Amino acid sequence: MPAPDPVEPAAVLAHWLASPAGQDACVAAERVWSDAAGDPLRAGSALRASTALSPAEAAAALEQAALRQQARERHGIDADTGLLLTRDGLEAATRPRVARHRAELVRASGAARVLDLTGGLGLDTAAFLAAGLSVTAVERDPVVAAFLAHNCPAAQVVRADATDPAVLAGLLADLGPADVVFVDPARRDPSAPRDLGTARARPERDPELWSPPWSWVAALPHARIAAKAAPAFAAPDGWQAQWVSVDRTVVECAVYSWPVADADRSAVIVTDDRVAVIAADAIPAAIAPAIGGWLHEVDPAVLRAGALPALAAAEGMQGLGPESSWLTGESPADHPALRSFRVVERLQGSAREQRARLRAVGVSRASIKCRDVRAQPGQVLRDLGLAEGPDAVVILTRLDGTAITVLAERYQARS
Repeated sequence: MPAPDPVEPAAVLAHWLASPAGQDACVAAERVWSDAAGDPLRAGSALRASTALSPAEAAAALEQAALRQQARERHGIDADTGLLLTRDGLEAATRPRVARHRAELVRASGAARVLDLTGGLGLDTAAFLAAGLSVTAVERDPVVAAFLAHNCPAAQVVRADATDPAVLAGLLADLGPADVVFVDPARRDPSAPRDLGTARARPERDPELWSPPWSWVAALPHARIAAKAAPAFAAPDGWQAQWVSVDRTVVECAVYSWPVADADRSAVIVTDDRVAVIAADAIPAAIAPAIGGWLHEVDPAVLRAGALPALAAAEGMQGLGPESSWLTGESPADHPALRSFRVVERLQGSAREQRARLRAVGVSRASIKCRDVRAQPGQVLRDLGLAEGPDAVVILTRLDGTAITVLAERYQARS
């Protein structure tokens, strides 16, 4: 473990948290945090009353309790192993299922070692280690480096700035040609304005303002570079890219400087029990002349990767138009990239006529899906005289360029 810097009180406290005494304090803090239902004042009073911790130690342990709860509930991270976390690091952490997928790709490519130049809290490092790879992880922040060493004791942790040319040269000298350099540039500046709703630092969209910038990543003098980029990243030619979705949210664009898949662009759909990869290809999109009995909502990762025509062909479906994000067919889908809706009828006429028709068939509550059209779900509900609810689905989209409204039912797949 990197030694603490005596002039950095925060680093000394971080090393205490990683010690047996600090870990015991974190366990006690989690217990009182749960008993106090997350009330920091009640939890703090209870922890100080039951332990001999200093105010700084108690506050640090309680912060870990709160962050571990957030890690479990929001990110699907198993924090029961005693992970040490920071708020900013948790915001940027790779989801474990996604990290496992990347580690498996790297291992399958023949790598034996990974040089993680942006170690952070070690979620990616832990996945590489679990895949049987040897890992050197670099972290410049003394607090985060202490947490990284605690979270990943099997890794070689180097506390340094990887962008220092002399440091980088020494690290790369130990790699073989099949080994991999991994980089996860920071895209959120902790000092930048935060989102009012989530309190998270706002992401930086310009890759040259990431830390390190994309140009630095692309210029690394090694044959095999793997990087984690923002979902909206435009992967350059010569790099393979996978847009990764979890719970129908694109969480990252993973890029590789060498072939890891059959196609240069693909979508990766990660669920609890499987990983589905849809490779983009050059086949033209098949356009439906009319709506079939079913409409299928496509995972956004498929759209980002340009893999919708390939998915449609594989599933025997057609698109609603050249730019449509919907597919149609005559049966429900059993694919993690698709959500199926049975078409009840196509609603005709003006909003007033559609409102009367919905009333006539007994629909008073519905959820609204507006894709490929400029419409706001709340306004659509008001125009149609509906309350929001799960009873039915009203889909607004386009069929070969013409705006249409469809009344549909959700497909409940058999388990």
